[in-house]
Amino acid sequence: MHEFGHLLFCVLSGVRVYRINLFSFGKVAGFVEHAEPHIFFQSLLISFGPLTFNSLASLILLSQIYPPYSSTLHLIELWLGFACAIHSIPSYGDARTLMLLSTRRFFRNPISIIGYPFVFVIYILNFLKRFHLHFVYAAVLFWLGNIYLK
Repeated sequence: MHEFGHLLFCVLSGVRVYRINLFSFGKVAGFVEHAEPHIFFQSLLISFGPLTFNSLASLILLSQIYPPYSSTLHLIELWLGFACAIHSIPSYGDARTLMLLSTRRFFRNPISIIGYPFVFVIYILNFLKRFHLHFVYAAVLFWLGNIYLK
């Protein structure tokens, strides 16, 4: 789901995709190789694609669950919703790519400096994943889905 978020925002922003591996066993679970975005905003969208797409998918899935929680369909929606939520945080690789593009484009487009706070946020979120923040994020999305999307 994480890589699908990158792929979706590559397609939506018009960035050419060369290779896709949505899932594999090993050190790298998946990747999306794409052309370098022409506009800084495209880079920002692609980097935060998983957060946006997975959070929305998780909210939709988790909003479909209601008491009693004994239905097989509810268990599947719960599992998929939590899986989407815990894989929504952009990776260190996403942060490095955004940092590189922000730095490289700074002299051509000074507005690209807004990428630095986003890189900082990605680093903080990845650090907090060590303390299982992504599970807390999934629980918050479950709560939001059940409170506001009913």
